[in-house]
Amino acid sequence: MMRLSILALAALASLAGCTVDRLRQQTVNQGATFPELQYQQVLNNLALFSANPSALPWHINIHEGTTQITDSASVGAAVELGPPSDTLPQLFGTRTAVVQWGGSPVIDTVELKLLRMAYRRAHGSPEMPDADLLDELAHELKKQVPLNADLRDETELFYDFQSKSSPDFATVDAGVITTNDESFLSSDGPKSPLARDVSRQVAVVVRELGSIGPGWFCVGRRWDVPRNACFVGRYCDTWVWVPSEGREALTDFALVAMKLAALIKETQTLVSPGSVKFSPGDRG
Repeated sequence: MMRLSILALAALASLAGCTVDRLRQQTVNQGATFPELQYQQVLNNLALFSANPSALPWHINIHEGTTQITDSASVGAAVELGPPSDTLPQLFGTRTAVVQWGGSPVIDTVELKLLRMAYRRAHGSPEMPDADLLDELAHELKKQVPLNADLRDETELFYDFQSKSSPDFATVDAGVITTNDESFLSSDGPKSPLARDVSRQVAVVVRELGSIGPGWFCVGRRWDVPRNACFVGRYCDTWVWVPSEGREALTDFALVAMKLAALIKETQTLVSPGSVKFSPGDRG
């Protein structure tokens, strides 16, 4: 039995170090799959829009990952009653590896419209968001802005300044453009801090969409794809691949697609100690 105990301790000690090394390697390997998944989504959607420019795009937002390695060891003995009797020590070990990504599909209509526009622009379409879509995006983005200290202080200073030149609040409210206005993006006049911040975010989206252009990927059939092509996507009989000179554009496009797919998040409902429910925002 002393011999079995020594074997068990030696096995457990070796497994502990081996588990850490394997966990480290597995975590690095899993992390390396993240850009591959993003590239593949983009490439398959490019092939989809090559076959059908009127298609509905798809995108999965990866928001969490798990890597788990579990090792276990047990020691036993097989006893031969004999005669003569004999004991044969036995060592058993198992390893369980769990590697997974957590993701959520893009189902918001505004994000899908913007993604659809991005893929169509990559195929040469000149379309850009119209005023109605931008207003819809702006009203969605205003729900995403947290009420931080800077925004709160800026809002108080803004309304304090406006009130000094107006006789009453109704006059201030009528003269200030807020996110409660139906079309505050294109309105002329002083904008509230939140309205300015949302307008800036919309302008960034428009600028990044405008930067998307065609000509950095190839479209064909399966036999047209070069053997050394590293980035290949497929939809039915339509294949898309990116030559070496288009890899930078592929990365830029993938980053834009990731941003468009994560613009609108579910608004969190906060509950105060008095059981009053409200969502983050400002005075408009």
